Amino acid sequence: EDFPDFCSYMETIADDFRRIKSFHEEGAVYTLPIRAAVLHSWGKLRSWTLSGHFHETYMHDLIHINEALSGLPVSVEFINFEDVKAGCLKGVDVLINAGAAGSAWSGGMAWNDSGVTEAVSRWVYEGGVLIGVGEPSAAPGASAYFRLASVLGVDEDTGAKVCHGRWEYELAEKPGLIPAGASVRGRKGICLTGPDTEVIGEKDGLPAITSHRFGGGTAFYLSSFQVTPENTRMLLNLMVSGMGMDLNQKYLTDSPDTECAWYPASGKLVVINNSGEERETVIRMEAGRQTVRLEPYGMAVLDGAVNGNRPE
Repeated sequence: EDFPDFCSYMETIADDFRRIKSFHEEGAVYTLPIRAAVLHSWGKLRSWTLSGHFHETYMHDLIHINEALSGLPVSVEFINFEDVKAGCLKGVDVLINAGAAGSAWSGGMAWNDSGVTEAVSRWVYEGGVLIGVGEPSAAPGASAYFRLASVLGVDEDTGAKVCHGRWEYELAEKPGLIPAGASVRGRKGICLTGPDTEVIGEKDGLPAITSHRFGGGTAFYLSSFQVTPENTRMLLNLMVSGMGMDLNQKYLTDSPDTECAWYPASGKLVVINNSGEERETVIRMEAGRQTVRLEPYGMAVLDGAVNGNRPE
């Protein structure tokens, strides 16, 4: 009661929530034709969650991945290693494995199961998109620490290969793929498995973001992931690019610090500004290009059926 500005703002947020909810009641929100799956030991038992609240487990890459995925226009499911062996990857376009070695989130010793590694490798070879973060598929006891090293195009040297040479590389130019401001933490020991792995981002002189073609599919490696507007757009770009789609898709804003949601049934376009500064953003729609100016942290709702309409 002693903070009227706060109370007024909470009223605004509640009104916005009810309004967006009404659009969902009329019909589903538009998503890109991308079916993403997060692979860890829990699968559906721990969809969208980790060991605790975000502020308690912020050090885990996966909770940042979940936070980013929750706002992206893609369908998401959570699967475990038994699901993989049962053939669930047939309905998946993008597979994400993120976490520290030995944890339930990366999978730990589950990667010792050849049925898992063979199923994932075959799926990528036949056209799937794999995104590995941190220590994906890591398990001791084999010549490669990352059991999917041949697919990812990178591995981690834990000390056993200190006398081995390292493949040299030059940063590959991928216009538009990595937004300005996107960044990851470097990771010691990460090395390329061969000259055909493209390094599209580096940190402290080490490969930090890589791309590797494996048969008809693509594998991306990120040494870490922290949720920011720029990194969230980078994650989406990797999925879109890996599937061979144009980065300039309809119903996406042209800047990482703004985002939108399109509700076909109600004909409404919701656009928000995630930055503390005024922003102007452009969205490509069926009716043409829509330009929207937003206040700091502001939201606008437009009639998306007619180009040039002003925010309501």
